[in-house]
Amino acid sequence: MTGIETAIGVQLTKFGWDVISKNEFLNQEIYIGKSIQDILYHLYQQYAKNYGERHGQVSVLRMSKPMDLESIYVNVQCLDDFARDYLIDSVTLEKRFRETNQRRFRYDFDKDKRKDGLTFANDAQYLMVFGGPGIGKSTFLRKVGLEALKGNQENYQHRLIPVFLELKKFKESKINIQALIEKEFEICGFPDVQKNVSKKLAEGKLLILLDGLDEVPTENRENVIEKIQDFVDQHKQNRFILSCRTAAKTTNLNRFTNIEVAEFDDQQIQDFIGHWFSSEADKEAETAKNCWELLTQSEYKAAKNLAHTPLLLTFLCLTYRRTLSFPTNRSSLYERALRIFLEEWSAEKQLTSHRNLVYEGLNIDLEEGLLSEIAYLNFVEDHLFMEKREIVKQIKAHLQQNLNAPQTLDGEKVLKTIELEQGILVEQASDIYSFSHLTLQEYLTARYIVENDLYENIVKHYLTETRWHEVFLLISGLLRGKINQLYKADHLLLTMEKEANNYLQTSLGKSKLVPILQWADEMTKDSTDSSIEPIKRRAIANAIAYAIAYANAIAYASDIANIYAIIYANANAIANANTNAIANVIIYTNAYVTGQDIAYIIAIEELVKLANFFAMDRIFFSVNISQLIADLEDLKQVIPNNKANEKERQKFVDQLLKTWNTAFTLTPELLNLSVEEIKEIDSHYFYINRLILNCQKVAVNTSPTVWQELEDRMLKVPPS
Repeated sequence: MTGIETAIGVQLTKFGWDVISKNEFLNQEIYIGKSIQDILYHLYQQYAKNYGERHGQVSVLRMSKPMDLESIYVNVQCLDDFARDYLIDSVTLEKRFRETNQRRFRYDFDKDKRKDGLTFANDAQYLMVFGGPGIGKSTFLRKVGLEALKGNQENYQHRLIPVFLELKKFKESKINIQALIEKEFEICGFPDVQKNVSKKLAEGKLLILLDGLDEVPTENRENVIEKIQDFVDQHKQNRFILSCRTAAKTTNLNRFTNIEVAEFDDQQIQDFIGHWFSSEADKEAETAKNCWELLTQSEYKAAKNLAHTPLLLTFLCLTYRRTLSFPTNRSSLYERALRIFLEEWSAEKQLTSHRNLVYEGLNIDLEEGLLSEIAYLNFVEDHLFMEKREIVKQIKAHLQQNLNAPQTLDGEKVLKTIELEQGILVEQASDIYSFSHLTLQEYLTARYIVENDLYENIVKHYLTETRWHEVFLLISGLLRGKINQLYKADHLLLTMEKEANNYLQTSLGKSKLVPILQWADEMTKDSTDSSIEPIKRRAIANAIAYAIAYANAIAYASDIANIYAIIYANANAIANANTNAIANVIIYTNAYVTGQDIAYIIAIEELVKLANFFAMDRIFFSVNISQLIADLEDLKQVIPNNKANEKERQKFVDQLLKTWNTAFTLTPELLNLSVEEIKEIDSHYFYINRLILNCQKVAVNTSPTVWQELEDRMLKVPPS
């Protein structure tokens, strides 16, 4: 045992640990003949290995196997606690949210105030990390511990020994934090831990990570906070990081700097997906790239909103791993996300004991009904941010009206528990709440509508309000079964069609829209040998008419972006029409605006290509495409040069328009629409038809016969 005995009382240089003479320690064969440096290295490696095994892996949401935290970790961004304005009112919050034109309630509000979490960890000796459920608080604490073990001066700058403690285990009234720290070292075989932990605490050599203050049972939380405060005060030379859900922020601990973990931005989402699908097989198959590109498609915009929370992004990655896609029925995706918050996450965090005290008799199904009603009542009123007193009132009313719901529950406690344990409702400012994700409110709203058969009423009152767009898609995906031998989803589509046709009876519909629809139908109905479906031919015809009408309406204005929006909406989005055709019309209109001779040449050439496209796919049966192309080519000979005055350029443009319009029998009377009239028609009639098509795509049960009949009638004036 030479070398061991002489090392007794010598400070271990790496940890600064004392080797104390203990028979059971000295007799361990592993240390016989080892130098003090070898012993030190072994202890250090053993502790690091133990920390990595216990705290360096991620296993959530029934993953088949844990994943290495380091391999999937994305740098956490945090906000100074003062970045959130808790005194803001609900009206200002609503206004601020809508001005962002985004679906995230806190999107870019504090973008410039974000800092890397490790920057805060390096700067603050005492750090309290707040955040919602599944936002990555625990992962961040574990990561800081891993960085401390590396001794990497670039990431974590303090050479300390990390000790990770889960506060959910603090259930007893008598809590000995030092004893729990000692246990962490004892597991790794450190000698005389009681004395050495005391020494290290006195010297300020420990980084103490206390995870999940919110997970302490409510009845014991104040006691735990007091014990932590006393321990910090007693051992203030050390560094401390605590984590807690924002909802549980009731008491500020002395000394501590408060920060809040920010949601993932797009770059973090992309990085996370890249880390998740990083195997050689995934790299070869470009799985990460394909997953990200799918998630950024417009039809998965609401799913991407979920991805800003790491927990739900993990869920999306697991979903994509199974099928290399996301469900076409978005309703099933959001139902699963909701269940993660309601059941799985609380269960994994072992919060059920507290839940039972508040929720006794209120099962998950009853709670979903409660949340659905709150979502619906506020969405109808266009409230995304809700006063606490109103939510509590709605909770009480729901419980009183439901015979199977417990009548003795305290509405305010129910709200607080939903916020604290599940994070479905969150406090965005003092006594101002919202759903954690707009997607969840939309899904719950749709669910309430379907369960209460309210969709006909919703169609009547909200069909053309764009904020209801996602709700209608979710309703379509949720509808099951039949009503009067008709699938409910078919009934929804037919009800929407009725509203579209009702618009044709309005003053604008009768005078301006009906003639164009009749023209488009007449111009395309005889093209029976076309490879393009009739509905798509009608959509393209309408797009051409409205593009020219729009060009006429804006004259020499340069609002090309709006031209594109109108054309795209009426052709491509309605019937997946040829995008080149749309782009070509824009180029033509651009030429009309700029008045440059080279632009006119390009415009004519592009219009010739467009005419050839119509001829190839036989879209306009009655148009003499050969003659149109010849007439367009002749116009190249009379293009005004750059020296031409405005009157000469206007004359040429008029001739170009006349040539095109004559070929398509587009009369000045037919095209006599203002910009405002075009926009109104698009936001009502064409919007409804686009929505019908999108709802049909996501519906579970639709009749092929009913849909074919509806499609045959689409963009046509119904018979009198």
